[in-house]
Amino acid sequence: MKLGVIAGTVVDTQMGCDLIESYDYTSVFLPMSNTCNEQSESQYYSKTKLEELFIKKCKTAKEQGCEKIFLYCNSLSCSVDYNKISSELNIEIITPLESYKHLPTYCKNIVIMGANGLSAFMIDKIIREHNKGVNTICYGNVSIVESIEAKKTPIDIIKELNINGFIHYIENINSSKFKVDSILLGCTHFPYIKEEIEKITNLKIIDPTKDMLDRCKNN
Repeated sequence: MKLGVIAGTVVDTQMGCDLIESYDYTSVFLPMSNTCNEQSESQYYSKTKLEELFIKKCKTAKEQGCEKIFLYCNSLSCSVDYNKISSELNIEIITPLESYKHLPTYCKNIVIMGANGLSAFMIDKIIREHNKGVNTICYGNVSIVESIEAKKTPIDIIKELNINGFIHYIENINSSKFKVDSILLGCTHFPYIKEEIEKITNLKIIDPTKDMLDRCKNN
């Protein structure tokens, strides 16, 4: 199957291509912008232009024989009306957002790690609408994305941005009502540091990647 991979920057688009190619899919590389700053500016300030560009990328994917769109970006998924565009262009668009509608039953108090406030807010909204009784703490940090794009090692990113300090904080919330059990990776860049996060915490890590891949298989 050929999939059009659309994401916010060159780096996460390539991550998406590498991912699906490792599962024997064929990818078409369709980044929306070159840098994190370009991506953020378009998502916050140019919604109309952003959707126009996204539609253009989807049409390019169809022209190149793609059967589905693999929208490998949380913040971009939060910024465009992909359901409407999917219907208008008659092509399935797979995003991380559907993965958050049915969280594991152990999730009661989760931390949402997003690339920015927009994606953290929208993921929070989806979780609250579809998962009764789940409490959330939202955290948006584009510096993690920028460090990944700069090709720093996961160990250096954890150390320089004091992510272990943040995890220590959430692990030590004493309120029984808000005792954190899970960290949701609400940015497709973040699996890059997933293994290092797992080394410093026993909290569950929620990563939508597998669910997205499973949805690629379904007709």
